[in-house]
Amino acid sequence: MTGRSANGVVGPSRYEVGVTSITFTKNSETTGEPRPLNTVIWYPAVSGTGTPETLGLRDAEVYPKRFPWIVFSHGNCGRPTESTYLTTALASRGFVVAAPPHVGNTADDPACVANFADSFANRVPDVSFVIDSMLAETANGSSRFADRLRPDAIGITGLSFGGFTTLLAAQRDSRLRAAVSMVPGGVAFIDPGDITIPTMIIGGERDVVVGFAESQRAYERLAGPRFLVELFKANHLAVTDNCFPLCGPDDSIPQERAHTIVQRYVLSFFRHFLAQGHTSGAGTIRPVPRTRLLADRDRTPAS
Repeated sequence: MTGRSANGVVGPSRYEVGVTSITFTKNSETTGEPRPLNTVIWYPAVSGTGTPETLGLRDAEVYPKRFPWIVFSHGNCGRPTESTYLTTALASRGFVVAAPPHVGNTADDPACVANFADSFANRVPDVSFVIDSMLAETANGSSRFADRLRPDAIGITGLSFGGFTTLLAAQRDSRLRAAVSMVPGGVAFIDPGDITIPTMIIGGERDVVVGFAESQRAYERLAGPRFLVELFKANHLAVTDNCFPLCGPDDSIPQERAHTIVQRYVLSFFRHFLAQGHTSGAGTIRPVPRTRLLADRDRTPAS
């Protein structure tokens, strides 16, 4: 299959995309109350199984293979399904993507803005708990994900507040092997230590929410192989499915074009560092038109 597939993926795609939801319940770091994480999971699926819907083939059979996998962290007052152009593209190319809601800080929570500080304390624990839970699923013979996830190939990505979460989780959870942080903010508030795993930062030239300078600051904090992508004429929400209300003036990058660019960079990055298991180099990560790419692909942490 070439061109744009039924899943919206640019170029050849290998797998049909399945989608399911599993609720993993933990205790809140701040209140101790139950915190149900109704996690949306995209995965390579067996063709002809499941029920077609907007997000993929609902509850389809998982393709019989062990896959690298990624946690997706949504933005402030966002949703696990806010960047399906990317999560479905990853699944179609052989990755499993688990996207939890950061409870209290989603678009469906009336007090999502007021809950910012609470979410700050809970986000990385949410990520780590989802990793724990997904590893339990692949070890569970009765789960659809039994023996379908590679424990040595776990990545993370997210945008805005989720981009910040990505950076902080990359510092705190040693099981993560590669990270893509999109339009991150709050770089001054990540932990003092450096980020040593391979990491890509994607920022928008016209970002009026956090500013492209935040992406540059994030890049400067990376001690391992590092990549900085500047999307020309792109605002903060260019990396989501719908840029409203920050779509920008008429000469802004078209949303579909921004999606194509993000897919190409992210797929190449995770293919090299997760699927193939490299710890340096760049593989097929190359500059794409309408962007600027800064790369230090063989950088190693100072001893």
